[in-house]
Amino acid sequence: MAKWIWLKEGQSVDSHAEFYIPLTFSGEKTEIRISADSDYTLYVNGRFVSCNQYRDFPYYKIYDAIDITEHLVNGENVIAAEVWFYGAPNFSYYSSNAGLWYEIYQNGTLVKESDESTLSRLSRTYQNGMRRKISPQIGWAYHYDTTKEDAWKTELCEGFEASALTEGISEPIPRPIERLDILPAVNAKFIRTEENRMLYDLGREEVGFPTLRLTSPAKQKLKLWWGEHIADGKVRGIIDCRNFSLEITVGEGVTEFSNYFRRLGARYLELEYETPVEIDHLTVYPSEYPVRMLPFDFGDELRNRIYEVAARTLVLCMHDHYEDCPWREQSMYAMDTRNQIICGYFAFGETKFPRAALRLFGEDDRADGLLNITTPYKGDMHPIPSAIPSFSLHFITMVYEYYLQTGDLSLLKETFPKLQKIVNACTSRMAEGLLPMFEQTAGAWNFYEWTDNLSGKSTDITSPYETPLNCLYSIALGRMQAICDWLGEKADFLSIKNSLNQKIAETFYNKERGLFVDRLGSETYSELTNALAILCGAATGEMAEKIAETLAGEHQIVKCSLSMVCFKYDALITVNKEKYRDYILADIDATYGKMLAEDATSFWETENGQIDFGKAASLCHGWSAMPVYYYHTLEAKKN
Repeated sequence: MAKWIWLKEGQSVDSHAEFYIPLTFSGEKTEIRISADSDYTLYVNGRFVSCNQYRDFPYYKIYDAIDITEHLVNGENVIAAEVWFYGAPNFSYYSSNAGLWYEIYQNGTLVKESDESTLSRLSRTYQNGMRRKISPQIGWAYHYDTTKEDAWKTELCEGFEASALTEGISEPIPRPIERLDILPAVNAKFIRTEENRMLYDLGREEVGFPTLRLTSPAKQKLKLWWGEHIADGKVRGIIDCRNFSLEITVGEGVTEFSNYFRRLGARYLELEYETPVEIDHLTVYPSEYPVRMLPFDFGDELRNRIYEVAARTLVLCMHDHYEDCPWREQSMYAMDTRNQIICGYFAFGETKFPRAALRLFGEDDRADGLLNITTPYKGDMHPIPSAIPSFSLHFITMVYEYYLQTGDLSLLKETFPKLQKIVNACTSRMAEGLLPMFEQTAGAWNFYEWTDNLSGKSTDITSPYETPLNCLYSIALGRMQAICDWLGEKADFLSIKNSLNQKIAETFYNKERGLFVDRLGSETYSELTNALAILCGAATGEMAEKIAETLAGEHQIVKCSLSMVCFKYDALITVNKEKYRDYILADIDATYGKMLAEDATSFWETENGQIDFGKAASLCHGWSAMPVYYYHTLEAKKN
């Protein structure tokens, strides 16, 4: 039985280990099953074969099964595994213990497995313990020194010794989704040289692994910058605490460098040097999840183009799990993921990827029952808030919608314990017939929307009761009841929902304005709050019709941002789909047509583009792919 192993000298934060695995081959079909904490890159006889550990938990660990037959030669071979142990959490990594696990099968028979006899050493090419973050969400950067390379990937070199066993990681199970495709290198275009930097354009937003070939007159350290913006005249590589750069030391002469540990989400690459170099190529190998875009035709050139770019935005935000934005964060948030999943059903007709993501959410182990802010996430990254309660409620909707699309009861059964914990975390807090806000001191961020009044940053709140949270809880209760019915579980969430809706209407509805206020004691009104009031059933009949007229008309209430405009559209469709169809389509035309007019190759995080969030707004964000869903919902034509 394979064992989890690591370096005999022990584990340390931000460290790279090398594992040397000799293998005899005589023509048999050969497969390696491999898992690592935190990430791995696999070589056979010095040639790159695979990479990318599925993001998981130490108690829900995943392995990749890789057929390496075509990479082997008769006789003796060398399998080399590089493992990068982060040792500290980020927004898609659950901090655990360092480790490598593998099994090698030939013609179905286990012939080699990880144990103490596997030879290993600390990497000599990476700067171990550097601990420089790219961003709080992505985690560490690396510094790789090509001048310290030896031939360890093809022959045994000095410094290797027997490994040690490591604990705290479960026996892995098969990867629930396909492995990523690594595509041919992009033909990047040189733009200009300025001071000590050379700037390249990938032609469109890409997500992939860096590769370069250059000639240097001397040994020197280079910096590779990447980003989506060059409005400042160069790649915007440093933004507040973020530093979008990797370091590479090269020697005199020709250097070829490719690295598969860190995916870069970018439109532009920039190489900074100490002494001028001659670059043969500087680009990326795109890394994409293998999906097939289904044919689509709206019968309108602009809308077809919007659909195409929206679908590509989805692809750019799908790797080992859904990602909010591939440049700045690469993190899986529940609300963002909900938008991506419902679009993906129509764009790709594929359900394996969403199922795996929902299963991963279901493994979240937060003590209070809510979901952590992202998944996987350990919850020890203070002072960053560690939960967004409203996003936990969106997770119930995600599971509900998955069943409507697939009829797959097994996923409902697997996630049901987590769904129950989320509902219980809310019902246990009910007071005066309403759900009060969650305490910030417990790590909660009472966020609903990227607008000032609903972003959870207000300091003048005198009441603990907010309308969006109660509306979302009402929606979740209705969907939880449906899930219980499908599973044959006894429940009476509808009575709680009906009482809550009545209380929402009594507490938050302003009859004079004909609108729901954002929170008790405030006088702010927003599209999101009022859309949710319709969707949860607190506003019905004539009340809902008047709110819908306001939402679709000229008004002074706070507009939805791109992240939440889907709820406004859903509310209008709920009230009268035919009446508001043209309004919704025209709104999409205006919003997304503007981005296309400004050369967008993927859709932005906000309508304002790169200037928001302190000039850190992404130009590729998963939640902005929503036109895919609405074009289908509003009865577009398909080929």
